[in-house]
Amino acid sequence: MRPIETTKGEIIKGAESYPYEVINEKIRIHLPFRISFYKLNEILKKEDYFVANPPEADSQGWGKGYDSEGYCPYWVYVENDYFYFAFPPEDYKVVPEPGSALKHVPILGSKALEEFFRWLPLLKQAKVAQEIVHAEK
Repeated sequence: MRPIETTKGEIIKGAESYPYEVINEKIRIHLPFRISFYKLNEILKKEDYFVANPPEADSQGWGKGYDSEGYCPYWVYVENDYFYFAFPPEDYKVVPEPGSALKHVPILGSKALEEFFRWLPLLKQAKVAQEIVHAEK
């Protein structure tokens, strides 16, 4: 498999499409469905993940363990009525910077795709039952 190196585009799996971008040092993937934060909270706790917010919030972060500074690597949040899944990139492209050290630019690569597809079934379990699909973004 050829490595994928990009910072903005679309993940396509069968009939499903997930626009993404690498922004603020995070992979940010637009979910074409709404998330119930109550369901997400319940599923994550059942799987022994530490959750950052109560289910009433409009975002949820999680990780395997408690972090005293509140860092959670995985997030689902709402922005302008769209739902996003975000996580830190694991793939970087090295770019030469004239007159300085090499710059490591985060990209959506093979490792990030694996991470997204690992979490996608859980995110789908947390979908709102009567969802409103946002086809355009």
